Amino acid sequence: MFKKAFAVVALAGALVLGTAAAASADPYPPEVSCTVSPTPVTVGATATIACTGFDLPTALFGVQSGDGSLSSIVLADADPVVVEKPVTNGAASATYTAPSTPGTYTVLVAQTDGEVVEDVAEVSVTVAAAGSGAGSGSGALPATGGTVPGAFIWLGVGAIGLGGIAVAAAVARRRAAGNR
Repeated sequence: MFKKAFAVVALAGALVLGTAAAASADPYPPEVSCTVSPTPVTVGATATIACTGFDLPTALFGVQSGDGSLSSIVLADADPVVVEKPVTNGAASATYTAPSTPGTYTVLVAQTDGEVVEDVAEVSVTVAAAGSGAGSGSGALPATGGTVPGAFIWLGVGAIGLGGIAVAAAVARRRAAGNR
């Protein structure tokens, strides 16, 4: 009985020790790090958030609504607001438009390949009141908002045009009714 137990232990030891190999782990992906320029940013002005350390093809930049906006989605109502930017040579950037209230706001940055989202980083953006000495100091008035896409401008022009046609038609009807 002792011989059988010893044989089983010897066989198990040989299997464990004979097939053992050094442990290997996948290399850690580079850590995403970001900078904000200029800092602080004045109310309504823009800042560039530049990040490096990406190893996937797409970068995601996100803010909660009311925390400012990112380029390409100034008029979006989604919460949180997210912008996808292509990664070039491990780096990506987005333009942040500061909200109307001074304070410190958080922009979340992640990378994705379309299926997996990883390496979520946070970058704080400090928004200072206009005239607080933040910014370029050129004495110019601060920016008051983001950009408006051309489609929205043409939508407004069209609405004004249709309103003008409706007013002209109403005036013509009154004149025609007054001439009877």
